[in-house]
Amino acid sequence: MKKKFIAFIILTALFINVSYAYQETPERVFTLITSHDPDRCAVLTAEGNTIHAEGFFKDYIVEDFFINVPLREMESRFTRDADGSFSAAYSGIPSVSNALAVIKLDNGTTLNYRVEYSDGIGWFFGDNGLAEKTAATLEDYRVISPGVSENYISAGGDPREIAETREILLQIVEEITVGLDCDYQKAKALNQWVADNIVYDRDARDSDVTEYTVSVATTLRLRRSVCIGIANTYGALLEAAGLKVLNIKGGIANALEGVPYELLPTQTIAHEWVAFWFEAENRWVYADPTWDRQGYFENNSYHYRTAVIKHFDISGLALSFDHRGDRAELRQFFAQTNDEAEELELDTPPETPPPDILTSDTPEPPGENNNFLYMAIGALLLAAVIMVIIILKYRK
Repeated sequence: MKKKFIAFIILTALFINVSYAYQETPERVFTLITSHDPDRCAVLTAEGNTIHAEGFFKDYIVEDFFINVPLREMESRFTRDADGSFSAAYSGIPSVSNALAVIKLDNGTTLNYRVEYSDGIGWFFGDNGLAEKTAATLEDYRVISPGVSENYISAGGDPREIAETREILLQIVEEITVGLDCDYQKAKALNQWVADNIVYDRDARDSDVTEYTVSVATTLRLRRSVCIGIANTYGALLEAAGLKVLNIKGGIANALEGVPYELLPTQTIAHEWVAFWFEAENRWVYADPTWDRQGYFENNSYHYRTAVIKHFDISGLALSFDHRGDRAELRQFFAQTNDEAEELELDTPPETPPPDILTSDTPEPPGENNNFLYMAIGALLLAAVIMVIIILKYRK
């Protein structure tokens, strides 16, 4: 009996990391608001075996709403009003536990939202807790010094290139936001501009991402970059427009690259996007123009495609289906030339870490943030095993 007890403790110590690597079952939520943007939003409601949907997309015609897996006892309804708003319902019983609720637009693209199914309950949306985690990073952001922030504008911090790039940013803002008085509308117009005009650099992602690749100056000049360069450029444009903006560093889920939704709390593909402060409504607004753009640069060739805006003012729950925020940074792209930027409220002590920008868009080790916790627990359990062995020998 004593030997079995010791073996149990040893096995527990050896496999403690495995047990901690899995997340708890997500909470069930039955209503999903896709976005807070009144011009591009839908409300999905799960009720037993049926998912109801209604919404409005100003720039597109919604052609259909459906669930992307075969269903037993399938029934559907879809109507569209003259103003472009739509109402739909899709019913059925799947043979799998999760699927995608799909809104199909008239340009052929789709907006996909994860939905889950359980016998006896029906359809629901999973809440993995990451919406709250990401929101918490915005309340505890880090302030990056102006000197370090300049390296995000120009690789190496060249003063002349910094000044020229800031001037270009101001010119773009003036052109794109002419006639717009609302900060929210300015931010939406700039998000659209970035998604339409800057493509994703697959060549850089697959070969080498450098400070030069992700600098705002290079991104604007070449009209291409990876996620951090696109986020930096959009963030700098927002700051040029007078908004307070944070860069969010975290990760994404992508089943095709080995990181499905279920692993998102512990393992991600590194990613970056932004949030800006909307003073009129006293809230942070998420935006990810990298995921809204459709164009890309590959094999030394540009491929431009019409952007589909899904991630501007996306709701926290919808964002949590494929994004996880780990930390937020105030980078102050205009801190030395914009008096308003110098007056930003600093809630956290300034820091000047080296910009860890070269890790973006590369896989992140699973459970990296919890490794020390697991090692400590394992060490304590091993110590307990040794104590038990000593005590048993002493009693003999």
